[in-house]
Amino acid sequence: MSDDPGVPGSDDVQVDDAERPARWFRVPRKRRRWPWVLMWAALFIVGAGAGLAVASYQLVGSTLEKASPDTKLVQDAQAAVDPDVPGEPVNILLIGSDKRAGAEGVGDPGRSDSLILLRMDGDRGFISMLSFPRDLYVDIPGAGMDRINSAFSRGGPARTIETIKKLTGEPINYFVNIDFEGFVRLVDQVGGVYLDVDREYFHENVPGDGIDDYEEIDLKPGYQRMSGVDALDYVRYRHTDSDFARIARQQAFLSELKRQTNRFGNLPEIPAYASIIADNITTNVRSVPRLLGILQQAMTTDKDRIARNSISGNPAMRGGAAVVDTTRGEIDATVDAWLNPEFEEGAAAAVVSPNEVQVEVLNGNGRLLDAEKATDQLRARGYDAISGGNADSFGKPETVVAYADGQREAAKNIAALFGPGTVLSALPRSQTPDGLDVRVTVGESYDGELVAKKKAKKEPKPTANVVDTTSLVPLSKRIQKATGLKIMVPTRVPTGSELKIVRAYRVNTGGEGPQALKMVFRIPQGTYWGYQVLDWADPPLLEGRTGVVRSGGREYSTFYDGKNLMRLAWQKDGVTYWISNTLDYALSDATMYAIAKS
Repeated sequence: MSDDPGVPGSDDVQVDDAERPARWFRVPRKRRRWPWVLMWAALFIVGAGAGLAVASYQLVGSTLEKASPDTKLVQDAQAAVDPDVPGEPVNILLIGSDKRAGAEGVGDPGRSDSLILLRMDGDRGFISMLSFPRDLYVDIPGAGMDRINSAFSRGGPARTIETIKKLTGEPINYFVNIDFEGFVRLVDQVGGVYLDVDREYFHENVPGDGIDDYEEIDLKPGYQRMSGVDALDYVRYRHTDSDFARIARQQAFLSELKRQTNRFGNLPEIPAYASIIADNITTNVRSVPRLLGILQQAMTTDKDRIARNSISGNPAMRGGAAVVDTTRGEIDATVDAWLNPEFEEGAAAAVVSPNEVQVEVLNGNGRLLDAEKATDQLRARGYDAISGGNADSFGKPETVVAYADGQREAAKNIAALFGPGTVLSALPRSQTPDGLDVRVTVGESYDGELVAKKKAKKEPKPTANVVDTTSLVPLSKRIQKATGLKIMVPTRVPTGSELKIVRAYRVNTGGEGPQALKMVFRIPQGTYWGYQVLDWADPPLLEGRTGVVRSGGREYSTFYDGKNLMRLAWQKDGVTYWISNTLDYALSDATMYAIAKS
C-alpha cells in the first residue's frame, strides 16, 4: 500500500442541489455505555438536581415505585447486592437488555446486550466505568463456564450481579436494567445527541437470502445529531468489528450524552421523562434521597474526572462457540485501573519532584524504629517525609503506600523504592490530613533498606509516525468550490493511511444545518481516524475539551480520555477543525499534533 492516501478522481465529485442533505466524495474500494442514559435522563425528573419542590419529589417517589416492582426477579436481585455504606463509593451495575426484567415477575428475563459497572467515588471526586465484552468467557455461579451475557438469561439481574461480583471481587450496591425501547425514547426526548461517527456503518439484509441476517444499519460518518434509533444501532453494532470497538463506541456515546444533557432542563417535559423511565427500567434503588444524591454526583462530576475501562482479551473457541478469553492478571489490572483511575488534563502531566511530595511513614510491622528508619531513607531521596509513629495495628505483611487524590504517580515512585509486593491504595479525602500526599505503612516485607537507586534512563522523545502528502489539496479545492466551505487539509498523515470516504454534508437534516466535511482514513491495523471541517463556531463538542495547548500561533483544544488523546481541535474564521483518533487510540499524541500542524 502506498503511504500517500488514495484520492478519488473528478468523476466521483457530486454537486447536489439544496434539497439533498449530503454530498459524497467516495474513494473506490480496492478489490448495538448505553444503559447509563438512564442516569442523565432521570435527572430531569428532579429538575436538574435541586430546582423543584415537593411535587417533583413525589414524582420521583412514584417513578421509583413503578421501577422497583415487588417481583421475584427484583427480590432475588436485591438479595444479591451489597449494603450501601454511607461515605463509601457506590457501585452500580448497568444492564442493557432486549426487554425489561422483572416487569411481570415470571418467564424469560430477556438477554443482556451491554454490561457496565459504574463506580461513583464522591470522596475522591470521580466516576469510573468498567465494561465487559458480551462474549467474555467467565464462570457463572451455578451454571459453569459460559459467555457473560448468558448470566442474564439464566437468572436475570441476580445471576448477572453474582457473576460480576465473582469476576471482579468487588461489591455491587445497586443495579439498573433498561431495555432498548426505553433507550430510544429517552434519546429522542432529549432531542438527540451530537456525536462524531468514525466511519460508515451499513448493513442491509437480502430478502430470502438468510445469510448474514442481523440488525440493519445505515449510518454515515461525521459529526451529526443522532436520533434514538440511530444511537441504538451505533452502540449495538459489532458485526464487522470487535466487542472492544463496540464498547469504545458505547462509552464515547455515554460521555457525550452525559455532557450534553447537562445543558437541558425543560421542566414541562419532566413527567414525560418520568413515564419513560417507569415503563422501561427496573432497579433496586428505592430511596428518593439516595437517588437524588447519586444523580447529583453524576451531573456535577467534572468531565475530565470520568474514566473508562474495559476488560480485554482474545478471540477463542470454547465448546464450538466463539468467545473472548482473558487472564486473571488482565482482569485484576483492569479492576485496579477502574478503582484507581489516572486522569490527565491537557498536555502530559508534569514529572513529580520528590521535594514537593509530603510523606507520612507509619510502623505496621512492630519492629523498633522501622518507621523512623524508612523516614530518614526517604528524606535522603529528597522526599518531605515525617514519621507518624505506629499504625493502628502491627503484623502487616506488605508495605502499603496510600496516596491522596492526584498523587498516584508520586505513590508509584515511592512504592518502587520499597520493592516488589508493595501495595498501592487510595486515601479517602476524609482520611487525608491537609497537606499530606502519601502515607507509607511499612510492613514485614521492609528489610530496613530501600531499593538501590537506579540511574535514570533518558526517555526518548516521542516522534510522529507520519508521511508527507499533497494529494488531498486538489480534492479539497474541488469540494470548496462545490460547497463554499472554507477547507484546510493536512499535508501529513499517519504512515499507511488509506483515504476511504470523503463526505460533504449539512449537520442537521433538511439541508439547513452547518456545512461540514468528513474525511475517513483507514490505517493498517484496520481502524479509522478522521478529519472534520465544520462551519459552526460553537458546536456542542467543544464544551467537552479537557485542556488548551498553544503552539505555532494556534490554540488547540485537547480532548483526553484518561491519558489518551482522542481529539485535537482548533478554529479559524468561525470554522471548526479537528483530528479524531481511532477508537482504540492507535495514533500517538505526537502523530496527531503533526497532522494538525501540517
